[in-house]
Amino acid sequence: VLRSAAFAALVLVASVAAAAPHDSAVDRYASGLDPHARADARDGEVAMLRRPPGGRVHVAGGSFTMGATPLEMLAGVQLCRREPLGGLVLPVEDSTPARTVRGRSAYCDVLRFEAEGVAHTVTLSPFWMDRTEVRVADYARCVSAGACGPPGFSSGDARFANPEYPVVLVTWDDARDYCKFAGARLPTEAEWELAARGPGGRTFPWGNVYNAHLANHGSIALDRTDATDGYAGLAPVGALRDGKTPLGLLDMAGNAGEWVADEIDADATDVLPTAYAPTPQINPRAAGGARRIVRGGSYLSGADSLRTTSRRLALGTRRMSDVGFRCAAND
Repeated sequence: VLRSAAFAALVLVASVAAAAPHDSAVDRYASGLDPHARADARDGEVAMLRRPPGGRVHVAGGSFTMGATPLEMLAGVQLCRREPLGGLVLPVEDSTPARTVRGRSAYCDVLRFEAEGVAHTVTLSPFWMDRTEVRVADYARCVSAGACGPPGFSSGDARFANPEYPVVLVTWDDARDYCKFAGARLPTEAEWELAARGPGGRTFPWGNVYNAHLANHGSIALDRTDATDGYAGLAPVGALRDGKTPLGLLDMAGNAGEWVADEIDADATDVLPTAYAPTPQINPRAAGGARRIVRGGSYLSGADSLRTTSRRLALGTRRMSDVGFRCAAND
C-alpha cells in the first residue's frame, strides 16, 4: 500500500511539472518581463547581494597600436563564421557577361571587418575612464535635475528600467549631456580602444582567448538573445566581473554598446566607418558629421563584435535598445 501511495504521489508531481508552462529566460525577456528575476523576489523586491562597482579608473596614456592587422581581421571573420548563421551565404550576381552567380557571406563579409583597419600608432595623454557603463539610476538623477532628456523607455519596462542596468535607448546628445552633468565627457574612440585593448593589444578586454562566460553577449542567429552567459537581455553593470580589463574596467565587451565622442562625416547609406589613415596620430578625435561610432558590442552581438577593435556607425539621433555609454575625464 505504501509503495502504491508513493508511486501515485510521484506521478502527481510529474504531471504538475509537465503541465507547467515553459518559462525560459528568452521567453520572459521577449514578453517584457525581467529575465533575471529571482523566483523568491517576483513581487517586485530587489535583493542586493553586493554594492555595484563604480568610480573611475586612471589610464596612463602613451603609445599603442590602434586598429586591426590583416591577420586580426581574418581572425574576426573566422570567429564570426562559428556563429549559428555565420556560414550563411547569399547569392550575388557577378558583373561578368556570363552573369555567373557567386556567393557572399550574409553576416561575416570581410568588408565589415575592414572598418577596423589600418593598424596605426596612436599616442594619448593620460585620462580617466568610468569603471562601468552609466546606470539607469545614475542617468535618472540627470533627468531629475533637468540636464538630460528622458531615455526612450517607460519606468515600468522591466527589460530596461532596472536601476542597476546600463541606461540604453539614449541618443548621442543624451550621452554627451549626462557626461557634462557628471563633470566629464564622452571618451574618444582612441581612448576607448586603449582602455579596452591595453598597450599590449588584447583581442578581448580580458585577454586574447574568447570566453563566452566573460561577457553578456548575443548570437548571430534567428534569436539574437543568448542566455548561455546567464542573461538573455541586459545585465546589471559589472555583473560579469571576471571579464574585466587588467585595470578593472567592466563590461567593455557586451552588455550595452557604447557611444564615443567621435563624429563621422559619412553617407546616409553607410553602416560602417572607413578604415583608419595609416599615419601616426596624437590624441585623435574625428569631428564634424551626423554619424557616430559605437564600441564594445552588446547583449545582441556575436563573439566577433566583442573584440576590442570592432566598431560600427550609427546616427547620433538614434535610440537603440542595446547602446548606452560611459564617461571619461581629463587627467
